[in-house]
Amino acid sequence: MSDYPDLYADGFSLTAGPFGVTVTLHRSDPTGEAGPHQDPNVVVGRIRFSRELAKVLADQLDQMLLASSQAPASSSVRH
Repeated sequence: MSDYPDLYADGFSLTAGPFGVTVTLHRSDPTGEAGPHQDPNVVVGRIRFSRELAKVLADQLDQMLLASSQAPASSSVRH
């Protein structure tokens, strides 16, 4: 697929039901103030997938986080 959405989000909500999982991506107002014509929490995307895929994604994320937390700390400063 050559065309895919490129989204920015600074928040999310996660909903699980008997038939699947939904991740909703949100973008908040950078000023923190809701104006008269401005929704303070705009939905920028929604992803729906099966419970099986959600489990695989969670397992992969756990493995990646564990591996990165056990890796030696690196610094961009070289002496």
